[in-house]
Amino acid sequence: MQFDAQHLGSVVTGSLAVLLLGWLALGKGRTKASVKAAPGAAKPAASDAKSAGGRAKAASQSATPHEAAARGKANGAPLAEKARRAAASTRSAGDTRTSAEDDASLPADLRPTRPPPKAIVWQAPPTELADDDITILHAIPVFDNGGAEISVSAGLGSSDGEREEERVSRIELSYEEDAEAEEVTSASARILLYAAGDSDQGRVRQRNEDSMLVMPERSLFAVADGMGGHRGGAVASSLAIDALQDAFDRSAFEGRVHAKGDVPKRARELAAAVHMTNECVRSMALADRELSDMGTTLVAARFSPNKQRLYVGHVGDSRCYRLRQGKLRQLTTDHTMASLGMKGPKGNHLYQAIGVTAGLMIDLIVDKPQDDDVYVLCSDGLSKMLSDDNLRDVLLENEDLESALYTLIEAANDRGGKDNVTVIIVKVLARTSKKAMESIAQQALS
Repeated sequence: MQFDAQHLGSVVTGSLAVLLLGWLALGKGRTKASVKAAPGAAKPAASDAKSAGGRAKAASQSATPHEAAARGKANGAPLAEKARRAAASTRSAGDTRTSAEDDASLPADLRPTRPPPKAIVWQAPPTELADDDITILHAIPVFDNGGAEISVSAGLGSSDGEREEERVSRIELSYEEDAEAEEVTSASARILLYAAGDSDQGRVRQRNEDSMLVMPERSLFAVADGMGGHRGGAVASSLAIDALQDAFDRSAFEGRVHAKGDVPKRARELAAAVHMTNECVRSMALADRELSDMGTTLVAARFSPNKQRLYVGHVGDSRCYRLRQGKLRQLTTDHTMASLGMKGPKGNHLYQAIGVTAGLMIDLIVDKPQDDDVYVLCSDGLSKMLSDDNLRDVLLENEDLESALYTLIEAANDRGGKDNVTVIIVKVLARTSKKAMESIAQQALS
């Protein structure tokens, strides 16, 4: 009898495939059952964009608090997704192309499109309020940074002739009033935070190249404004936000940063995470010729409620403002040529951005939040359309954060909407204040 290895191989392969499919189906069923049984699940919301102002209505569905904060990735149009998966299935074991490269190889009508902004409502379950690290009572993000699926773990390549020391970012540290004195970490939170954020395409741009992040469980908020032509800007901002979230998800702050003096631990971690976003965006730009000119701004605010501190990391011209006792102050300084003394149209050009150079000069601002402070993170689509006085007046006239948020976005659009508009507003309350106690009581009743 002749041994037919090819026939036997096909039989074994078919049997293994049937067993694997059955195992996957069983596992998937268990996963669904465990999600339904998860206690304390928050309810995010899917959006129906309003035609006038681009707002989103909430329609609740079950998800965990982390899933709501993580923004839920969109997979693009069904045909594009099928085509992308088909392309991925044909890769060889040694093929290291990214999904962004796959998308670029697809016909234009099959490439995933960037989804519209959508709002999500996140509310901390009462059991989480006792956790020292979870102090957000209510947060309304946000914007889906979905679009093409982009790998955060892209290879950290370097250009020819680049020295290792050039891949280190420098920290420029500054303190706001009363923030420099080191505070002993309290056993419980001294401040509570409320946040609202959303993004709008504006009236002129053909696509939204802004991205944003709200991580209530980490008291972290960020806005990125991408640049770099067709597709590049959206990829850069989304990748930067994904890399920032990944660093905090894993508590892995591996970026190489240097400072002349002592830097608070949480501030240094934020700076390291910002450097990691630069490495990820830059390596993608080096790997894909179509993305070679891309970059993004980034402003990230990390609160430490138990220390009553705020750490702001900043690169580019996206901004962080603070409203305190009726006075508005811009905490960040734009990294534009104008800030270096250049006048004229070129003064608006950036002299540094995420993903453009190997090392960065990362501005770090340390502030001590006070009761009733309001912080605003925004892309320049807001700051170029509204004056500081306009911004202050809207915040003072709209105590409700969601109302203030959409009033600002609509005001920017009413004045021309020349750029994408992304805004996050964070309100601070002292835990012992009357408003905070009323909020805690209301949360307990609901």
